[in-house]
Amino acid sequence: MLKPELLPGVSQAPGYNSRCLLRREAGAIPPAALRAPGWLAYAASILLAVAVGSGGTFLMLGDRQEDAIASQAIDSHLRSLLGTHLTDVASSDQHTVKPWFAGRSELSPPAVDLSPEGFPLVGGRLDLIAGKTVPALVYKRREHVINVFVLPASKDDLGKTLTRRGYTVRHWDEADLGFWAVTDAAPSELAEFERIFRTATGG
Repeated sequence: MLKPELLPGVSQAPGYNSRCLLRREAGAIPPAALRAPGWLAYAASILLAVAVGSGGTFLMLGDRQEDAIASQAIDSHLRSLLGTHLTDVASSDQHTVKPWFAGRSELSPPAVDLSPEGFPLVGGRLDLIAGKTVPALVYKRREHVINVFVLPASKDDLGKTLTRRGYTVRHWDEADLGFWAVTDAAPSELAEFERIFRTATGG
């Protein structure tokens, strides 16, 4: 600390003490330093905005979960057509296909044969959707394959047709099961398949 006698204009009156000097020094604090709390508040507001933005991103990801499953269903549909793994159990008999999934999957899909309505059951297999092994029922519509992936029911029943990369996807829920049907057939034919399937299964 500077000595009082070295500071110009500092009174040497009796009773002067070091507290006066401290007050004088305090008055010399740069104005920018006094504004530091304002800068801290500004920085905090930026951090808050980032946090809110991140939360919005998670909400958007949640909203897009349905699209992500639809894309994975299309990928699995394409894989099934590339090789010879369209079915693990090849049969049009629902009493053969449905029991085949017992012990292989936690879900038990209603493997109904819709041959009289023009959608014959071809068989079934196990596939991978959203990182989980799920049943896939395979149907035909003339030369077109319809893969029906069975997942746990979701909160949102789309009830509409999605088109991705030239393929049509339909999603609907029945009780605790969610169905994702994928094909390259016309959207109207897939909607008709859903209607017939739900009638046959009581959904």
